[in-house]
Formats: sequence, structure tokens, C-alpha cells
Amino acid sequence: MAIDIIVKDTSNEGFAPLEAGAYRAVCYAIVNMGTTWNDYYKHEQTKIMFCWELPDERITVDGEDKPRALSQTYTLSLNEKSGLRKMLEGWRGRAFTPEELQGFSLSKVLGAPCLISTVIRTGNNGRDYANVASVSRLPKGMEVPKTVENPKVIFDITNEECPLSEMSKLPEWIQKRIFESAEYKARTASDNDDYVVVDNEEDLPF
Repeated sequence: MAIDIIVKDTSNEGFAPLEAGAYRAVCYAIVNMGTTWNDYYKHEQTKIMFCWELPDERITVDGEDKPRALSQTYTLSLNEKSGLRKMLEGWRGRAFTPEELQGFSLSKVLGAPCLISTVIRTGNNGRDYANVASVSRLPKGMEVPKTVENPKVIFDITNEECPLSEMSKLPEWIQKRIFESAEYKARTASDNDDYVVVDNEEDLPF
């Protein structure tokens, strides 16, 4: 009997996207992705990514119960038209003071709860994804999640005191986006930090 190995396209299989709606969430990771070229605006931009876990939405991964997760990327700016400023002001429930606009520590929202509203958008691959439409404070009376199940992570590729080895705490698809940044390329050109990432093209299950 001949033995064969059959491979097929499984890109449309896996977990269904979250439905559009509102979800309790907790921020577990904030990642400075570094500087990359924006073809649309024709200039370089520094991007920051926020990752939230959704304690009420569960999936089973390798037999283990886990919260689903969402992420959103913003330009690292607090100018009055920036998406990051609008998101943070909605989350905090108040506008920034002039003093805060001179320098606001994003670590203040790590581990903080919020209410995330999502919309469904179709990607270039034809798959539907849940995108973060807005972030706001939890409504009065809504129970605050008591724990963060994922490890809390802050990573900043632009800060040379932040070791590259810390990237191992991040999902590989986020690491690959950091690889494209000018800061990562500059640091790895002369960095002696022992750091190896196994190339894995699998999508995150959530």
C-alpha cells in the first residue's frame, strides 16, 4: 500500500471571527513596532500596537481554554486628529490635559479594563476579521475582569535598553512586523543579542 502525505489549503478553516458587538477586555500587551514607510502618506511612521484579551470569549487551543484576543495598531502620536489620542480619550473617559500631552506613559493602561466595540471587515485574502472600532470605559455597574490570563508585555524596539530577546514573548506575526522596522534593522546590524526566531507561517488561532 502506497503511503502519501496530502496537503491542502486550510487558510479558511479555524476559528470563526468574533461577531460585531461590544466586549469586556483587558490590555495585556503594548508594542512599539518601530518606524516603517507608509506608501499612502509617502512618509515614515512609528506604529504602536495594543493587544487586549476578551475574558468572556473563550477558545480551546491544544486542549487548553484561553481567552480570545484582539489587537489594533495606531500611529504613535497624540495630535488632535490622531486615532491613538481618540482611542485613549475614549478609554479614559476624558480628554488629555495640556500637561499630559507633553508626555503620557502608555504603561498606565497596561492591565486596564475597557469595553471594546468591534466591526467586521474583509481582508485582502477574502477572510473576515473583527476590527476594533472604539474603546471606552466599562459602563457603571459592569464587573471588572479580575485577572489577565496572558503575560503582560511592554516592548519598544526604538529603546535600545529593551533587549531583543523580549520579542520572544510576542506572537510570531507581531515579531515579523517588527522585523520590517528601521530600528530593528539598525539594531540587528550590530547587535550581539542572541536572538533567533523560527519562521512559522501559521495564523494565530485567535
